[in-house]
Order: sequence, then C-alpha cells, then structure tokens
Amino acid sequence: MPIDKKTHILLSRSEVLDRYGIGNTTLYRWLSDGRFVEPIRFGPRCIRWKLQDLEAWEQQRQDAAE
Repeated sequence: MPIDKKTHILLSRSEVLDRYGIGNTTLYRWLSDGRFVEPIRFGPRCIRWKLQDLEAWEQQRQDAAE
C-alpha cells in the first residue's frame, strides 16, 4: 500500500500564519472559537498542524462558499 507523504507533513505556527496571511491573534481567536483545525501539541511550546488536516479544512470552507 503506498504511503501518502502528506499525512506526515507537519506545519509550524509560523508556517500556518504565512499560509493564511494571518497573525497570532487571529489564529488563536479561530482556535478558541472552534473555527480552525486543532493542532498537535508536542509540548508546552511546540505545536504543529497536519498539512492533510489543513487541506481538508480549506476544502470544507470552499465547499461551504459554493
């Protein structure tokens, strides 16, 4: 069975901010409002988002806009 490399790609907070053109305040507001993908927490100062989860979230937003 082939492995989808996207399932293993993790993005840092700064990469997520750059991807969506938002700042820290917006990111944490979206998280607290439940409007954004929950990150994986590796420790108190290390969080990452799965690229696959972000792409699914983007697709949901696009589908809702249509």
